[in-house]
Amino acid sequence: MIRRFIICAGVLLLGGCAYVNRAGIADAPKPLPNPYTFFQLEAFSLINTHKTIGDHIIGWITSKDCSSPRAERGEDYCRDWPGRPPPPQQVYCYASLARPSCFAQPYNEGNDHLLGFVPASTPIR
Repeated sequence: MIRRFIICAGVLLLGGCAYVNRAGIADAPKPLPNPYTFFQLEAFSLINTHKTIGDHIIGWITSKDCSSPRAERGEDYCRDWPGRPPPPQQVYCYASLARPSCFAQPYNEGNDHLLGFVPASTPIR
């Protein structure tokens, strides 16, 4: 994590310190040309998300997880997003001699005292 931050900070700091013209490197009060800014953003995206800007755009259009570095390793360029995990089951807890006993279904044995139950969570989205 630290290594990525150092590389990113170095690229951004070095890119903004000088202006390259035909005569060589010189100080300039004007901002960097657009291609250099695009290359810096592309490097920033690739370092932090392992995807290029084009991968983000294609993934947004297709609603899939697309990555050029993954394709270079021989894996699929675009793959489906992983599914959501199943919600936890509802749990019913009853008083016993030592610690509460918990079950997935209500335990109706007459004299058992229900301490409470944890309802299954509902997904936010």
